Amino acid sequence: MMDRSESSAEIDAAASRWAVRTDHAPLSRSEQTELDAWLSGDIRRRGAFARAQAMLIHARRTTALGADFDPDAYLAAHRGEAEVETERFTAVDRRRFLRWGGSAAATAAVALTAWFGFDTSAEAYATTRGEVRLVPLHDGSQMTLNTATRAEVRFTQRERQVVLSSGEALFDVAGDAGRPFVVIAGNMTIRAIGTSFTVRRLPDRSVQVLVREGVVELRPGSGGSKPGTRIAANTRAVAVSDAPIRVADLPPAEVSRALAWREGMLSFEDETLADAAAEFARYSDWRISFADPALGGETITGLYSASNPRGFARAVALSLNLEVRETAEGTVLVR
Repeated sequence: MMDRSESSAEIDAAASRWAVRTDHAPLSRSEQTELDAWLSGDIRRRGAFARAQAMLIHARRTTALGADFDPDAYLAAHRGEAEVETERFTAVDRRRFLRWGGSAAATAAVALTAWFGFDTSAEAYATTRGEVRLVPLHDGSQMTLNTATRAEVRFTQRERQVVLSSGEALFDVAGDAGRPFVVIAGNMTIRAIGTSFTVRRLPDRSVQVLVREGVVELRPGSGGSKPGTRIAANTRAVAVSDAPIRVADLPPAEVSRALAWREGMLSFEDETLADAAAEFARYSDWRISFADPALGGETITGLYSASNPRGFARAVALSLNLEVRETAEGTVLVR
């Protein structure tokens, strides 16, 4: 997890020192362990370390590293020049870079790849059933994962990309006009610059996008040359395979209700009991069923704890004058 108390300047200074140590001589086993632990502590460190190593390659091209060489001062003075120079790496330079040793060099190579805009490995995040998790992203954005959700994050210099494999997530996107924020969910590609929106991708259901703030652009498929659909705040879009995207305006109150899961709550407004029971099933193994299927068509309004389906079932029974029967699997509502 990112340590917000550590400034970018402090990370750059530490990266400079590590780059010089790895360049001067192979690290001992304990030093390598220390470096690996430092790299894994904050995602920003990997990029800083890779940039520092690249700058040292530039330094070797321009001046000898004498005994009085100050890496921090050199890197501070030549950072921009060196980053331009690294884009012209020769094959020999790359081989030299990869020979700098062990897992630290491998980690740095991945980070350097990400910094200069090529493909890099994704970071996977997931929640269990009933869990809600806030994930700070290193660009300043935030991703909040709802129950049973899985997402992979891949940031490069040109694009910030998230692949939502399943579940639901809220994205509060930091503005960056030069690096669009893109979410891929099934047959939908959602593109934003600075906004707040949710994406829901559940099994056997259409992909849904709810915009809380700003504007996003939706494109079918991989988002290539096909025409996009722009939707603004307080709007929901539903994408069904091989069908036009359906867009509907929502009252702000309904948008707020749809985001109640962030506080561990579920909000229903004239929702059928069948749909409410299905929503509770996303958060718990305890099931709500109906002795008479027609009961599932009754509607309910209210705010309920997502982790208490039994309490919800009892409240429904009291409201509709129903009987409650509990089995090993869940609660059965009987007329």
